[in-house]
Amino acid sequence: MPIKNVLAGRRKPPGTRRSSSAVALDIAADAVVALQPSADGATARRAVVHPLPVGLVVDGEVVDADGLAGELRTLFSEHKLPRDVRVGLAHPRLVVRLVELPATIDGRELDTAVRHLATDHLPVGLDQLVVDYRRVGRVPGSNGGGLQRILMAAARVDGIDRLRRALEGAGLRVQGIALSGLAMVGALDHPPLPGEATLYVQAGALTNVVIAEDGEPLLVRAASAGSESIAAGLAERAGISHEQARAYVASLGLGAAPHHGSPAPIPDELHAAVSQQVREGLRRVVAEVQSSRGVYAARPDACPIGAVVLTGSMTAWPGVAHALEDDLHLPVIVAGRESWPQIGDAGAPVERLDVVVGLARTSSGDRPDLRPAPVAAQGREQTPVTRIAQVGCAALAILAAAIVYLVVISNQVSSDREQLAKISSELVVVERQAAALKPYDDFAKATMARRAAVVSVAKTRFNWDRALTELAEVAPGGVWLTSAKGTLTPTTAIEGGGSEAGTQTLRSALAVPALELTGCAVREGQVPAYIDRLHAITGVTEVGFSRSERRRKDASSDKGKCGKGNSRTAQFALVTYFKSSPATAPAATPAPAGTPSAAITPAPATTTAPAPAPAPAAPAGTAPPSAPSATASTGGSG
Repeated sequence: MPIKNVLAGRRKPPGTRRSSSAVALDIAADAVVALQPSADGATARRAVVHPLPVGLVVDGEVVDADGLAGELRTLFSEHKLPRDVRVGLAHPRLVVRLVELPATIDGRELDTAVRHLATDHLPVGLDQLVVDYRRVGRVPGSNGGGLQRILMAAARVDGIDRLRRALEGAGLRVQGIALSGLAMVGALDHPPLPGEATLYVQAGALTNVVIAEDGEPLLVRAASAGSESIAAGLAERAGISHEQARAYVASLGLGAAPHHGSPAPIPDELHAAVSQQVREGLRRVVAEVQSSRGVYAARPDACPIGAVVLTGSMTAWPGVAHALEDDLHLPVIVAGRESWPQIGDAGAPVERLDVVVGLARTSSGDRPDLRPAPVAAQGREQTPVTRIAQVGCAALAILAAAIVYLVVISNQVSSDREQLAKISSELVVVERQAAALKPYDDFAKATMARRAAVVSVAKTRFNWDRALTELAEVAPGGVWLTSAKGTLTPTTAIEGGGSEAGTQTLRSALAVPALELTGCAVREGQVPAYIDRLHAITGVTEVGFSRSERRRKDASSDKGKCGKGNSRTAQFALVTYFKSSPATAPAATPAPAGTPSAAITPAPATTTAPAPAPAPAAPAGTAPPSAPSATASTGGSG
């Protein structure tokens, strides 16, 4: 059972921690957690969790710097966060060791000694390492000058460089790179246990383990066992995506499966796979914690571990916190967050904020700082001779850079002049070639203009020859025409020709080519049949019917038109409308006539072009001698 968070011992007075106004960042494999503190440190303006795609960060190390830079740009732009950041760092390749050195060593000698000790733990040269440290007190019972404890942190330059490139690629200014484990301990701020050590376990994307004595951390480790390895195993086991696996393990954990009546029931096989994968992952986490306890217990001056503080995103999974408590066999101290600043916009669970709250409480002078050129190094002691030598070297470097710059600029100017002369000569040659080819260009333009003019004229022509030929073919026996007038538009004027009284109104209805037809039929019933046959002419869209009336017996004036027909002879007036461009329409075969058709032979006619219109004049026939007219007079056998 958890014991109370009030234990005997000393606690640092409130307000003794200095806070930073830089945004605190905890970059894990599954998400980036950001905390923006206020200037006074009493409150935090907002806390944000930004999920990351799979593969940008693996086991706490940046793999894809450009991809991570894009995600950070999105995070800081969406939430309008300041650009100064302090970052937490934790991954299995990060070496953190407690070393003991004589207490008399200080300053530059201590820096050199710690850097050389780092090469004993990482098989690379000093130029490939970033090393920093912090003092964590003296060794108890040491004689004479005594021994001091140094917590040394060493990381490879390539890993730090990828992190720095990602941050700078997002436009961020790095104010410090601290250990995530130390930041977590600083955020929880538990009082020390008298004569006992406190075990801190942060189970998240990876597992951070810290063991502290009397408030000072003596062991800091990071293991790859955590939520990301569990999600990866579930994705492979169940054949689902990594993102889906993250969601399943976080929502199910070791809890019971949702009822089948829930909106989205989970199959029993999937729930069993989740439970099994989480249990396997917890066994790895517990094994890493027990391994860290064994390393600490091997020290001759180690204290017994009195309690464990559990935190991290995995402790919020159903059943996980109780499982860890049972497996570790230690009293659990409730994670104390009473001294945390008030968070205005908390968009994240508190279990994910321990590192960023601890980072927000640090200042620029806190160590270890794993930037390649830590700001803390600027305050180290320097002798006057060293300063003079540094100034002289800087002056020589500036002078050499200036000389090199002048030489480069001079060579560049000479090269640019030669290139300009070459371009000028090439320009003259090209201009001559263009002048020689100009007549061909003019000829091509004239050809295209003439072709366009011919196409434009061709589109405005009408095939009157075909229209009149088909008109003669569709005429049935017993029907003949007395007048046929063809015009392109209602406004087309024909010299000496005029419209019949009955067709003039119909002709003005549509502004398309048309034939105005007047004629006679032996019987009035043949007129509708003639109208139907007119639709078979190529391009005909409508046939307008003006009138059809029987010839009066006493009408002497009609003899010239319909001859000596009887009282059943009918006179008619029609208008046949064509499509606007019948010359482009495919030829149609007229319907076969029921009776032999009468050929229409127009009398010679004089055709004149309409005065105001640009289109060519439509042909018009002259009337027969018995009926003088400006229209084409045709006759047909009855």
